[in-house]
Amino acid sequence: MKKKRFHYIIRGSRWLPENFRVSKGLTEHSMKNVPLTLEERREVGNLCLTKGFEAAVGYIKHVERARERQSRKIITYAFLSKEVPGRFVYCPQLYCRADDAIDKRLRIFKTIRSVLEETNGRVVISTECELDGEYRPTNVKENTITADFSRPIRVPMGEQIIRDGPEPPYRPYKKAPKKAKPHKRRNPAPTR
Repeated sequence: MKKKRFHYIIRGSRWLPENFRVSKGLTEHSMKNVPLTLEERREVGNLCLTKGFEAAVGYIKHVERARERQSRKIITYAFLSKEVPGRFVYCPQLYCRADDAIDKRLRIFKTIRSVLEETNGRVVISTECELDGEYRPTNVKENTITADFSRPIRVPMGEQIIRDGPEPPYRPYKKAPKKAKPHKRRNPAPTR
């Protein structure tokens, strides 16, 4: 099977290297913008202007691989509700990586459970009220949902960039020097 090859398009201005944009795709109609920070766009612009298109594409590939290495799946733990089937209660601020050690994941689970136990598992999901003639709230009613602590579940929360350490800087390969061509020498032998 033939390997898929991505095509890159780099556009920008010589006088504003931070405005360079990069698109990537398999065909001309499937091009999508590559999200780059201001510093990364500036570096792409400088490399494209000074070292050429191939060095800039190499840097873009380096940035994409670094993001893939740093992107980690994150999870949290939740409890199904007692009132509404299929609904669950969780703390989105408390999460961990999916590949963390079991003791760290257990600590997150226990922390979430202790936070919810402070209110006996009741969480306010909305508040209703009526307004009087002077726009003051009256008849305030809170709608709550109760967590069932006997039914915990694991909730995937997507991916997040987590840097474990500094990424090595990009160093483009130097082009091999051109081989010197030998001079054509005249044959000093006499011709007949």
